[in-house]
Amino acid sequence: MLTPHDQKQEHEKVNIAVYQSLEETSDSLAERVYHQLSEMIMNGDFNYGDPLQERRIAEMMNVSRTPVREAIGRLEADGFVERKAGRVIVREVRLQEFVEILHVRKLLECDAAREAAKNVDAKDLQRVRTEIEKLLENRITSAKELRAVDDMFHNLIVEASKNKLIVELVTDLRRRTAMFDHDRMPTRFLPGNREHLDIIDALEKRDGTLASARMARHINNVHKSIFEKWNL
Repeated sequence: MLTPHDQKQEHEKVNIAVYQSLEETSDSLAERVYHQLSEMIMNGDFNYGDPLQERRIAEMMNVSRTPVREAIGRLEADGFVERKAGRVIVREVRLQEFVEILHVRKLLECDAAREAAKNVDAKDLQRVRTEIEKLLENRITSAKELRAVDDMFHNLIVEASKNKLIVELVTDLRRRTAMFDHDRMPTRFLPGNREHLDIIDALEKRDGTLASARMARHINNVHKSIFEKWNL
């Protein structure tokens, strides 16, 4: 039979376990809401200036307002949303910011491509090549499909660089540029994917210098197309 002291300890253990369970559930829900909202913003389901209302999102995702509030706070910290006139709205990624991010990405991803040539797995390269070729065959694809393959390509290269800091920085920068409105971007479907294949060719040859040069050309062409479209 448990003594009063033992009973008290058991009761405290139960309370701690319940609290931890509730805390983990809340964290898990906030994480899920964060990822869903960030994907919706990057896919254009929310446009610049659209408000994010806690109550409506909570109803839409069938959760309480607490994980929604936590997720929105994280989105604000990551630069997806901002507060204006007492409302939380999707933040606009301005052209100058996009161009600045491209410049930093070029520095990082050219170095990543050079290092990736030493480490990248041939099977992974073939897998990405196949996905790009499917896009080129279909011609008509959704923005979500395009972004998925683009992420697959660039993520493969930075991860194969074996530099954790480059992986973190490029992943963050790419997420921020993914917010840039597709309607404001020049059409780069065919040339962009062909440039991806050229980089894969260089990586398959284990030619880091060539892979780096082709990555620089790829990002320079994005930069050039933006300047031409906007007459900068």
